[in-house]
Amino acid sequence: MARNSESLNTLISTSGTIAGMGLAIVGILAAKQSMQYSEMISGDMFLFSSIGFLLVVIGYLAQKHSEQHYYARLVRLAEWLFSLSLLLVVAAALVLLYAEA
Repeated sequence: MARNSESLNTLISTSGTIAGMGLAIVGILAAKQSMQYSEMISGDMFLFSSIGFLLVVIGYLAQKHSEQHYYARLVRLAEWLFSLSLLLVVAAALVLLYAEA
């Protein structure tokens, strides 16, 4: 259980960092005078990935309720949210780099 708790702490802190970076990218893209369609799409993708990373706080809730029967489900949900949000960041970066080049 201690190892699982340690990995959840790492997941939660990493999620917060990546969410902040994603929101900064959204802010930078929104500050541009004229945005291309691909920049709008990638900005939305970065925003949704940041929301996903912020929802990884479910892992914190799982730590608080580690004695409950739904603990394993909360941990698994936090891991899946982190993985899907990370894939969305990669997809957004690919759209930003290679679309309408």
